[in-house]
Amino acid sequence: MRNILILGAGKSSVVLIDYLVEHSQHEQWQITVADITVEQAVQKTKSRTNTKALGANLTNDKVRRELIAGADVVISMLPAALHLVVANDCLDAKKHLVTPSYISDKMRGLNEAVTNSNLVFMNEMGLDPGIDHMSAMQLLDSLRREGKHITGFESHCGGLVAPESDNNPWHYKFTWNPRNVILAGQGEGGIHYLKNGNRVDLKYEELFANTIGLEIEGYGKFESYPNRDSLKYIGEYGLEGVQTMYRGTLRIPPFCMGWNELVQLNLTNDSNKGFSETPLFARIFIDGMSFKMFFKQKIEGRWKTTNDFVKKQITDLFDDDKIVPLTCGSNAKVLQALLEDKWRLNPGDKDMIVMVHQISFNDGMVNKKMQSSLVYIGKDAEHTAMAITVGLPVAIVTRMILNGQIERRGVLMPKYPEIYNPILKELAEYGVSFKEQLLS
Repeated sequence: MRNILILGAGKSSVVLIDYLVEHSQHEQWQITVADITVEQAVQKTKSRTNTKALGANLTNDKVRRELIAGADVVISMLPAALHLVVANDCLDAKKHLVTPSYISDKMRGLNEAVTNSNLVFMNEMGLDPGIDHMSAMQLLDSLRREGKHITGFESHCGGLVAPESDNNPWHYKFTWNPRNVILAGQGEGGIHYLKNGNRVDLKYEELFANTIGLEIEGYGKFESYPNRDSLKYIGEYGLEGVQTMYRGTLRIPPFCMGWNELVQLNLTNDSNKGFSETPLFARIFIDGMSFKMFFKQKIEGRWKTTNDFVKKQITDLFDDDKIVPLTCGSNAKVLQALLEDKWRLNPGDKDMIVMVHQISFNDGMVNKKMQSSLVYIGKDAEHTAMAITVGLPVAIVTRMILNGQIERRGVLMPKYPEIYNPILKELAEYGVSFKEQLLS
């Protein structure tokens, strides 16, 4: 039996685990799922054949390394900050690694050692990043084979609420790690993209005021805000010389207008300023305070907007007499606690993934634009579109690694035909497929 170790059993792991269990008998796999509590792990494994659920402190070096030592391949579904720790353990133990997260500079720095150890560290293997890379590269490579000259690339992706479950004024519910949503745009590397030959560099405070509108037939209007550093993908995608290079995150209007106001009011700030430096004083600061009281105290004398719609959008959000949890120690954590309740995906709800690529190219003397789009609706509140589109690519590439189908070694992303073609083909069998059309 070959052992697959999954670290972390959060929302996006359910379909990943289902896929691996389904193939485990034929492939002779043992699937070990470790999470902070055994209950969380059992909830995902459902005690099925060839599975083992563990409760483990995965921040404990000894515990984590012992688990990794017994694996053939490790899948890290942990918070992105822990991937490098897991990667170093996998390198020491000579184990393959798969993550759905972006390749950090420090992870990239392991490439030579990983290659020399004959290992695959496959990163950016989920939805965004993941399916976005694979579908974009398949289309770009196809156009280049036909002799087309690529002049612009735009890609947009969002995890959203399905139309039939959209019943709040922000048109949004959580299907991904809520903390990542609250802190979007605050990561390392800055916000950079290329538009019509001009480089654009944005500060976090400018992010949600700089959106692009687009429309998808049958699904209405969307807005896209810039996603991290788009410029680094010029080299990754082989797009040197393009005039436009943009990667964005999709929301449904007027989400970004309201979120921009939260940013300007400093309510997405994750520092503990105003809460003092210790958890004790943080608890004293908010002890017995309602969300409504917290908001009033934070914006007193600071709110300068003249937009009545935005004012109502924000005040309605914080019009809540529930008490702020004592575990909150920053504005961002208070906001997260409020939104996890208001924007939760209820049992009968469904989510929706929307991904759109728009590629401008020159066909002889004629400029053209092609659009490739994916709209995928989740099955229910557990088997969400997000869980399906993150979990399936991770599971499929894990099977490919174990079966020796990936010859490349090192710290990788799925931009190569021998990786993206079989994965996209199998995803299409699950209904995850793109519609292509010529826009001009």
